[in-house]
Amino acid sequence: MSSKITERPRVLLFSLLAVVLGGLTVRAAARGHTDVQVLLLASLTGYAVTGLLFHRVPNVERLAAVPLGVVGVAAYAVGTPTDLPVLLVLLGVGGAVDLLWDPTGNVQGSQSD
Repeated sequence: MSSKITERPRVLLFSLLAVVLGGLTVRAAARGHTDVQVLLLASLTGYAVTGLLFHRVPNVERLAAVPLGVVGVAAYAVGTPTDLPVLLVLLGVGGAVDLLWDPTGNVQGSQSD
């Protein structure tokens, strides 16, 4: 029962993110923003939808954040005139570090249990 209680806020958050980011993506495409900006918003929308659809998969938010970092680095290298690549890089690095290190002191894959 407690797993349903802890899943509910996560599902609500990713539902809200998917709707808001999807709307921003459509708005950016309709207003004629650059293709890179639309791609960045679409990748964030995909991240939110992934978190929503696969919320029962362990570490799905962390795993899905790593490709965002790669997209952010590529967009930053192209010289996109927005701060979204920096956000994506931070999300990607945070997801990778969080996958490897657990604040409880357990390292992912260790047999310390």
